[in-house]
Amino acid sequence: MCEGPMRDVLRIYVLWAPRSAVSGKVAELISKHFDGIGMERDGVSHRVPVRYRSVAWDAGSIQPRPIDLEGADHNAIVLLHSGDMQRQDAEWSKYVGDLNRRIAARGNVDVYIPFGALTPQGSLTCDEGKIQYARRDRWQALPDQAKDTRFLLHLVFKLREHIRKVTNRDEKEPLFVSHAKADGDTTARAIVDYIKSTSNDLLLDTFYDAKELSPGENFGNRFEDEIKRGTLLAIVSDIYDSRPWCVYELTTAKRHQRPIVLADVGGLRTSRTYPYGANLPRVRVKRATDDAKPAPGEDKPAPEDTTWIEPLLVETLSEALRCDLFGMQASKRADSAGIAAPRLILPRPPELLDIVERLQPKGTVIYPDPPLGRIESEILMKAMQAVAPDARLRTLGEI
Repeated sequence: MCEGPMRDVLRIYVLWAPRSAVSGKVAELISKHFDGIGMERDGVSHRVPVRYRSVAWDAGSIQPRPIDLEGADHNAIVLLHSGDMQRQDAEWSKYVGDLNRRIAARGNVDVYIPFGALTPQGSLTCDEGKIQYARRDRWQALPDQAKDTRFLLHLVFKLREHIRKVTNRDEKEPLFVSHAKADGDTTARAIVDYIKSTSNDLLLDTFYDAKELSPGENFGNRFEDEIKRGTLLAIVSDIYDSRPWCVYELTTAKRHQRPIVLADVGGLRTSRTYPYGANLPRVRVKRATDDAKPAPGEDKPAPEDTTWIEPLLVETLSEALRCDLFGMQASKRADSAGIAAPRLILPRPPELLDIVERLQPKGTVIYPDPPLGRIESEILMKAMQAVAPDARLRTLGEI
């Protein structure tokens, strides 16, 4: 066992003017969301520490307590700009300007993420003309809950983008929308069209289906290339598990240990569930349809409801962020504990597919807490005896 607490991989600091009640509520939203992101098992989930910097630290200034950047490998500084902050621009600009110089001195392993006010207020003087703010004033027409969802979507996206950068993964990461054509295509297309619409202020890249391939391109090669560097969102309809290409896409994502979220749009009955389509977070969502009818007295159908899409995207990107952070944390902990290769770091609890295909002799499997229950453990141990009898299963907390 390694001794002493490990430094956090990521911390989030939220900066806002204390008189701004709106900003205070957003800070609480951030804290609640990151207190448990992604997969939860037996009440245990991944937590990203969130700390506030708002109230004045001493009587001589309105500036909050200084931020200890050395307390984590990576820090995300989330600024919530407001009219109250703008009126105290000189002090806040000094605080933020000093902070960004310290971030630069650390080699930009940290990230500064400023959000503009809900009503146009410009930016802090220290950022003016050089730092892009997320334009929350463009979200004014959204209901309050939709504003919160849009905020989280932008924040989680930016965090994942930064994690890719600091781990030398500069390529764009697509959201691969896996679906069965017969009963999942309309839902998948609704998600992709929503993301690509310029009116929705989203920055995601998507991969939808063979229509995005150029003539003569190999299906399997392109699909695997997109999946192995992407996040898989599986639209699990009634016949999804019976379709060979759907099974291929889901299995490929698991083989490459990619983030996966299942969007359950099942209607009536599933004749058979693919056994390796489990052990994943599943979100129940409304299925999109093409058969909308006009309301009484209306000539045209009402617009298709899309309010379910952004909450689903937040769930998907949050699970992906959890996978990113777990991999970083597990590698760091294993190095500190002297656990040498071969080791298999899994973002999910191990399953037979991992043991049969990935486990090496005398290897160590590291997976998220809590430990597997007795029944699952016994099944896996039987497989390990046949494949790699000297291998070990360990949770991150057991290292």
